[in-house]
Amino acid sequence: MKLLRTGYFKNIFNQAILVLVAQLLPIIFSPIITRLYDENAVAEITGLISFSSILLVFSSLKLENAIVLEKNNEKAKQIVVLVVLLTLIYTLLSFFGISIFKNEITKVFKINKVINYVPIYILSYSLLNILNFWFVRVKRFKLKAYSKLIESISYILFLISLYYIIGYNHFGLALGKIFGVSIALIILYKYSALKLKKTRFKTFKSILIKYRDFPLHNAPSNFVNVIGLQLIVLFIGIYFSKENFGYFGLANMIILIPISFISQSVGSIFFQKISENFISKNYNQLKKTFYQTLTLLTMIGFSAFLVIYFGSEYIFTTVYGENWLMSGKIAKILSIVFLFQMTISPLGVLLIAINKVKINAYWQYGRFVFMAILMFLLLNEFKVSFLSFIYYYSFAVAFIYIVYLVIMIIELKKLK
Repeated sequence: MKLLRTGYFKNIFNQAILVLVAQLLPIIFSPIITRLYDENAVAEITGLISFSSILLVFSSLKLENAIVLEKNNEKAKQIVVLVVLLTLIYTLLSFFGISIFKNEITKVFKINKVINYVPIYILSYSLLNILNFWFVRVKRFKLKAYSKLIESISYILFLISLYYIIGYNHFGLALGKIFGVSIALIILYKYSALKLKKTRFKTFKSILIKYRDFPLHNAPSNFVNVIGLQLIVLFIGIYFSKENFGYFGLANMIILIPISFISQSVGSIFFQKISENFISKNYNQLKKTFYQTLTLLTMIGFSAFLVIYFGSEYIFTTVYGENWLMSGKIAKILSIVFLFQMTISPLGVLLIAINKVKINAYWQYGRFVFMAILMFLLLNEFKVSFLSFIYYYSFAVAFIYIVYLVIMIIELKKLK
């Protein structure tokens, strides 16, 4: 196909392949991992990722997006300084907040063993994310992809080593995740060649005024969106056992979490490209890029969906053992979520790139309200079973993402 030979799609493929390899490593080693760590350990890492993803929304007030959008390189570096400063302050506040509400957090997210390490994960992940946005700005996309590869390798080496050093434990997977992100941050910072200078408070103030829509609208709406994405984890944690939480966690870790990283990788390149088109007012090229990317993602997503839907139960029982059959059944249901997240989610940055932050926020608010009401009714009024709950959730997510795509297409048509 002609579109696959363009520089833009070459960047997507190069980065997607690296990220895919990074995501396949834990999957390849997962038969070993699931024999070293049980569903309680999987529950710990599921809770860590879920809880941290909620806190991470406000770590930089979403101002990392401005690193890519800013025209002037020196000002972009000043934005980096501001975002790093905000992250450090936020991490400190998170530490105190977690200390105060430790019991409540542990009860919902099942992170009994690793709750005290959450601030370290937030700091490392936030700084690595800032660095990745800088890589997008300077078009060093491979370095962004390498961050995930380094993280995966470090994660696997740590959790296997820890098991053979101290034996059976529930916290190795979660600590391995924190270790992997931290190592990726240290290594990639050395390769970034990013030199930061002292910046005056007046400069910070002008940046906050110029990009105020990000903290005022994008950050709150993203928070609601992340809560919406994590609602299923919250409800499963509250209404079902830790074993079911662990079974869901493995399916989620194998099926959905890797896709979220691949979507972010594709989305970052897409964001850079359409931002460039929008700034230059090349709307025809912007629309062309959008529809070509949608076509490509649909082809990839649907092919993978068929494999997951028809093969997940066999794959999980063959690779992990008969005791993980429940995870295979969950993965089959979640393949519906996989399809729509893979196809539509990476394109969501379109609304931010074309200065429709508020519209994006309204969709995220609507998503949260719809999903929260639906899940509450399913569990409190209709008393559905564990697997039925996941079925209804999956079809609801499909509906919400179709609405999202329609909104994007409508806004695209207004660009003339």
